[in-house]
This record gives sequence, C-alpha cells and structure tokens, in this order.
Amino acid sequence: MVPANIPPHRELSGPSGEDRAAMVSACIRPYRPELELEEIEIKRGGVSYSFDTLKELNKKYKPENIFFIMGADAFAEFPQWKNFPQLLELSNFVVSSRPGASLSLAAEDLPEGLEDYVKFHKEKSLKLKTNREIIELELEDIDVSSTELRKRLRAGHEVSKWIPQNVIELIAEKSLYKRSSPLVADYRDFSKFCSLKALDKKALDLKIYDMTKLNAYAEYSVICSATSNRHAASIGEGIIETVKEDYGLTPISIEGMRDGHWVLIDYGSVVVHIFQDAVRTQYKIEDLWRKCPQFQNEIKELKTQQAKKATKDEGRSSRP
Repeated sequence: MVPANIPPHRELSGPSGEDRAAMVSACIRPYRPELELEEIEIKRGGVSYSFDTLKELNKKYKPENIFFIMGADAFAEFPQWKNFPQLLELSNFVVSSRPGASLSLAAEDLPEGLEDYVKFHKEKSLKLKTNREIIELELEDIDVSSTELRKRLRAGHEVSKWIPQNVIELIAEKSLYKRSSPLVADYRDFSKFCSLKALDKKALDLKIYDMTKLNAYAEYSVICSATSNRHAASIGEGIIETVKEDYGLTPISIEGMRDGHWVLIDYGSVVVHIFQDAVRTQYKIEDLWRKCPQFQNEIKELKTQQAKKATKDEGRSSRP
C-alpha cells in the first residue's frame, strides 16, 4: 500500500502524507504480512509519479512480478501519465471496477493511445508488446468515494461501516478531519457568492442548480465554462481566495486545477464545477439535474445592479 505524497492529477487538502501513511498502517494491521505499508513516495517527497516509484521497485523486484492496481476511473486517463510508454515496461497492471466507471478491455473501449502497445487481446486481459499484461478485475464494489468519506468525517457522521475502528480512533486522536472553519449560515446565498466570483473572472454559461429536494451529495451545484486551462484555474483560484477571505472557509477537496479541463471545488453542500466546453459537452453532468430548479437569473440581476452602481459611482467621482 503506497500512499502518495502529492498526487500529480488532483490536489489533496487535509492530513499530511505522514498522517495518511499512519492511517494506512493502522488499516492494514490485521492483514500483515500479506499487506504492508510502503512509504517510498512519502520519503521521496515532492509530486508522486508512478514512473519514479516503479523505477525504484524494479531495483528490488523483477517487472514480471510487479502488479500495479488502479481503478477503472484512473485507467481512463492512463496514457496521460508521466512516461507512459516506459510504465508499460516496468510493471503489469490490474484494472479494477469502480462504481460509476465502466470497465472493459475491448479494443474499442481502451483509452486513446493504448491500443498501439497491445500485442494481442485475451478475454479479461491484454498482452502488451513490452511483455507485460493489463488484467481486468471485477470487484464487489462498495459505492462510496473517498471524497464522501472525508465529508462525513468533517460533519461528524457515522463512518464505521467503511473505516476500521482503529483508524477512526487515530483520526479522532489527531483531529485529522476536524472542520477548520465555521459553518455557512445559508448555502443558497453561498452558492450565489461563488457564482458572482466566477463571473468576476469572466466565467461563461453559468448555471446554479438547487438539489435540496434530491438525495444528492450536495445541495447546490454551480457549473460554468472556461476558455482555456489557465482561465479555468484563474476562476477556481478566484473563488477559493475570496471564499477564504470572506468566510474563512477552505474547500473539502479541490480537483483538476493542474490540467484545467474540469476543475471541481467541493465545499460540502455547495460544489463548483468549472469546465472547458468540450469536456462539459462530453460529460453532460447537467443532465443529472435537468429537473432541478435553477436560479442563475438572480445572479444576472445582481451583476446588473453592481454594474449600474459602479457606473453611477464613477459618474459622481468624475464631477468637477
């Protein structure tokens, strides 16, 4: 079990790499020696790239005896990983099913760019030209995400169904997921605040969905578009900075800021999604909430009032 120090594809807030390693150690204690903690990435420091880790492990083990396990969601972006062609020489790969992610090693379902390295297809695996294999593994999936668990921990909800008791005790002892800021009094107003900050950064096609009547992860979702990676990151940074200044609130999690294709900022009851148009069209997550009320028109009215006030103030200041 290899906890990352700093994951390259998403940002982590909360416990340090050392604290997460301690949680892993506590979690696998009953399963030793079959499972062991490997702190290779924590000790190396910096961004944790799988290529660097596998290169080091190849000094201790033969590549044919190394099996790197990833979820189907991670596998979908596998060819984008650092030094992808060399990765296929350093290890075999096991791709496990994940709730909400399709799993298939059929040629037409492979991530773009992987088929060029396939020697031949088997029923549940791929033989690669590097003499390594990619193996499909169907699990009895537990439909809960790490993001949802962190949210439950910060809210003080029961998590013993998913997390061993000794890990829960460690989390409580170190206050690892203690809410570090006050609760927002009105999440509807908070979603408007985030929306206004996005529009201040020239976000496009902004929508706000009221999901309070759904049994959904969040109560409100803000969705907008950006014109480039840099624009998406700028919108995200603008929201995070001003929310911190005005509310003293930091996100539960932040994802996608580095590549800027889909930036997700999770404040618990309010989640902000910043897409580039092609990605927004591809995932169509708004279809999930098409029956939910929207109230972005209220934001447009606020922006209009702000513009009128600014024009009026400017006119006053220019008088002799």
